[in-house]
Amino acid sequence: MKLILRYIVAISFCSQLCFPQCDSSYTYINDFPSSVTILANGDSCFFDNDLDALNDIITANQLSYETPLHLGTQTWLSGRLRFFVAGNYWGGVESPLSILPESIGNLDDLRALYLEWNNLSILPESFYQLTNLMSLYISNNQIEEIGEGIENLNNLYFLDLGYNQIPSIPDSFCNLENLTYWWMFNNELDQLPDCICSLNINWNDDDAGGYPYFAIGGNNLCVNIPDCIENSEYFHISLDQFYYTWPVTDSQNCDGLYNSYEFISPVDFNLSQPYPNPFNPETVITFEVSKKAYIQLEVFNIIGKKIATLQKGYFEPGLHKTIWNGQNYPSGVYLIRMKTEDYSQLRKVILMK
Repeated sequence: MKLILRYIVAISFCSQLCFPQCDSSYTYINDFPSSVTILANGDSCFFDNDLDALNDIITANQLSYETPLHLGTQTWLSGRLRFFVAGNYWGGVESPLSILPESIGNLDDLRALYLEWNNLSILPESFYQLTNLMSLYISNNQIEEIGEGIENLNNLYFLDLGYNQIPSIPDSFCNLENLTYWWMFNNELDQLPDCICSLNINWNDDDAGGYPYFAIGGNNLCVNIPDCIENSEYFHISLDQFYYTWPVTDSQNCDGLYNSYEFISPVDFNLSQPYPNPFNPETVITFEVSKKAYIQLEVFNIIGKKIATLQKGYFEPGLHKTIWNGQNYPSGVYLIRMKTEDYSQLRKVILMK
């Protein structure tokens, strides 16, 4: 009898120490993948709403992860998801995300979110519930709109919206009083709120690592431009599309504007947006040069490997056109690059079969 009692006491003792009790809204998980980092020692209680949001991302995009904790790279603190890498690259997701479920708003303790190189076109309203978010990287998607709810993300310090399809920014954007880095290059912007200069951003300098605090090249900003933008050193600057390792010149697309407005003189080179895009199997690529130059027009896949050279040689001033046939390539995101001796410009295309 004493032996049995000792065994019962031992089991009871272990149930308290070996298997910690979680609050009712948390789930105890002891066996999680190496891609999950726990910042608090021994913390194996995971918030159910965070787990549900991760699982809904998997379900909505028909991914094949074993558990929600296998999705991308995750860092947790006190049972809440703090850092989440879900870009379409190594350490991120296995295939591009097309949908963010409404439950994404559950991740309201998230501080950094990486969603680059996916196929996202819409941010659900619940996205603006991520009020603790400090860093958001969502470049190289197909985002078409920034909602008025963006002002709720007023803890944002770093915002990368480069290489999307955003035509305008709502006035509520001006309420992001903590925003320090804002990259908005290579979208479809043709206007900005009058209040934009009220943002506390250094419009003209780089940080210690050589990255600009602000860049907005490659848009359609041609008239009625706020002074802080028009006079910025980075009005015509982007970062290279692969790894953001160096700045590239990408002037505003002001084709069709004539002498009724004052704006900068035409650039020497311009690579237009390919059309159609998405395409199957052909897309038309148009580029313009204002002086004779040696030009290479090349195609790269999403990991930066060159897969085709479309044009190479000296081109006379004028408009030039070529066609890329992607029939022998798989569906996915590709980059068209026009390169001269001292200039480079990129356009993203999507092959959908």
